[in-house]
Amino acid sequence: MGNENLRPWERQDGETEKAFSAFKAYLEMEDRNVTSLAKRLSKSRQLLVNWKQKYNWQERCIAWDKSLQEIEYKTAVKERKKMAKRHIAIAMSMQAKAVEALKKIDVSKLNANEIIRLFDTSVKIERLSRGEATFINSSKNDDSNKKDVADILTTVLEKAWDEKN
Repeated sequence: MGNENLRPWERQDGETEKAFSAFKAYLEMEDRNVTSLAKRLSKSRQLLVNWKQKYNWQERCIAWDKSLQEIEYKTAVKERKKMAKRHIAIAMSMQAKAVEALKKIDVSKLNANEIIRLFDTSVKIERLSRGEATFINSSKNDDSNKKDVADILTTVLEKAWDEKN
């Protein structure tokens, strides 16, 4: 059997059962240290150093760690996708309830501030949904000159309301 078909953390050709058992113990150590392993296994430190070099423990451990990281990354990606789907389903359900509630509102009973807030929120949601910025930058680059699009439209609506009443 050739080493090319073996994963690095599996028992390698020519590796004794004792050497492989020591490698597995080394692999599972949080702080991989031959001296600590020698004490734990009641083996000579020099024997373990020889096995470590002969059977490439360092490279095999790196391959093992990389494999675990890939598995953890793939698992995290799957979990994030499941979370996003769950959050989207919840959000859509909440939106449907909000739309039903909005349909029942008698807008003639709303005051100017409530209408302005409703308008302001709807403009922001629409712009965000379309990937548009909610701020308009003036010619200067400081934050004090950023004007919220909804604020501008709200000001216009306030003026229109004042003229109406």
